[in-house]
Amino acid sequence: AEDLALLEQEVVLLTAVGSDHFGEQLKEETKAVGVDISHFKTTSAQENKTGVYLAHLDQNGDLIGAVNDMRILKEIDINYLNEKRKIIETSSMLIFDTNLEESSISFLLELARDKKMIKIADAVSVEKALKLKNKLIYLDYLRANLDEIEVLLGLVKMEASGTTQKLNIKDRMQRLEKFYSENKHLPEMIISAGKKGVYYLSRNKEKVRLEHFKAPEINSEEIVETTGAGDALTAGFVAGIMNKKSIQEAIELGIKASTLTIKSELTCNPDLIELV
Repeated sequence: AEDLALLEQEVVLLTAVGSDHFGEQLKEETKAVGVDISHFKTTSAQENKTGVYLAHLDQNGDLIGAVNDMRILKEIDINYLNEKRKIIETSSMLIFDTNLEESSISFLLELARDKKMIKIADAVSVEKALKLKNKLIYLDYLRANLDEIEVLLGLVKMEASGTTQKLNIKDRMQRLEKFYSENKHLPEMIISAGKKGVYYLSRNKEKVRLEHFKAPEINSEEIVETTGAGDALTAGFVAGIMNKKSIQEAIELGIKASTLTIKSELTCNPDLIELV
C-alpha cells in the first residue's frame, strides 16, 4: 500500500493493528505517504498485538529465514469485510495477499465476483499460496514467484520446492507453460524469478503467450537487502495498469520499482516517487 501511494495511486488499506507502539507507528507512517487508513481495525485484545515480521538476511541481503506473528490478521474476518463491503465493491481494483485467512479470501472473492474490478492476488509464500487453490478462476492476475506457482498448481510438492528443485529455469517454465495451455481457467501470471528476471504468462484466445523480462544488472555492492522487492514489483505493475499502460510497460515499471527497493535499507523506498 505504501509503495502504491509513493507511485501516486489512490489507496484504501483494509487491515488490523493493535493499540500498541507498532500499531501507532504503522498508522502514522502509512498515513504520511497518502494511504487512506480510516478503515483500519484497531484491537485492544492483549493476544492480538500488531503483526511483526523479523527477517534474517545474509551478506548479500538475501533472506535466510524469518519469524513472524500474524495472529492479528484473523481480525480481518468475514464480519469486518462485510462491514467494508461498499468500499470493496466500488473499488476499481482489489489487491490482497495470502496472509489472510482462507475463509476471508473466499468471502472477499465472493464480494468481488460480479463487480467490474481488476482482482490481483499476491502469493506471499509457498505454504500460504495454497490458500488460493480452487480460487484462481476468480482472479485476473496472480503475482508470485516460480516456487509458489509450481506448488499451488501441483507441479511440485511443497517439500520438493525451493533448494531441492533440480530442473533449470528453462525446463521449469516450459513445464508451467504446458500446464497453463491445458488449464484455461488460470489467470494471467506475473512470475518473479530473482536474477532471472520476470516472466509473464497469458492467453490470447486459444494461444498461450510467455514473455520474459530480464532483470537489470546490479553490482553486488548496490544491493542493500531484498526485503520488499516482490511487493514493489506488484505495486509498480498495479500502478502501470491504473495509469493505462500496456502490460509490458506495467511489468517494466514493476521491475524498476523492485530494483530501487533492493538498493535501500527501507522496505518501501521513498525514491519510488521518482518513477512517476
